[in-house]
Amino acid sequence: MDDDELRDELGRLRARTPEPRAGLTDAVMRQVALRPRPRRSWWSAFTAPRSFTVRFRWSRVTALAGAAAVAFACTAGLRARLRQNAAAPLLAAQPPSATPPAAAASPASTDPQPVLIRFALPARGARAVSLAGDFNGWRPDSTPLERGADGTWTATVRLPPGTWSYSFVVDGKWVEDPFAESYRADGFGGRNALVRVGG
Repeated sequence: MDDDELRDELGRLRARTPEPRAGLTDAVMRQVALRPRPRRSWWSAFTAPRSFTVRFRWSRVTALAGAAAVAFACTAGLRARLRQNAAAPLLAAQPPSATPPAAAASPASTDPQPVLIRFALPARGARAVSLAGDFNGWRPDSTPLERGADGTWTATVRLPPGTWSYSFVVDGKWVEDPFAESYRADGFGGRNALVRVGG
């Protein structure tokens, strides 16, 4: 069969096919809408393949979001570098000097006595260093460190026996103690140093 014969056959078929009545499409679509949809199990709905398209439209908002992501990555890198370059902080436990000798020798005293802990961080170029931990409600402004002549920042805190989490805040940036004996996850992808007081 050649093209001319096919055209003739199609013309004859069209002539025999009646025209659909007016409104047929609307009536069919109403009936389709009324039919209940087949119910799928939650598992088949969950595992059914899906496709999606992601389109990026550049605007000021996306440019600002991109700049914020780059700034965050740079800050995280700087924070990691500060952790690596920080010198070993000095931790020293000292007995409290304000305890009267009679109270210390009293066998009736069973309450654990607080201990003075000296926190120190060598940070010559820092403008401000503070200490935040679970002992001060993680408030960086609660325990500022004082700068020494050699660039070492120190603070002495009275802590009761137990294990305490802490971190230094150097010029507004959280810096873990890189030379602490042990660490605990901080819940934000970093670590907090631990200090153990007493037995």
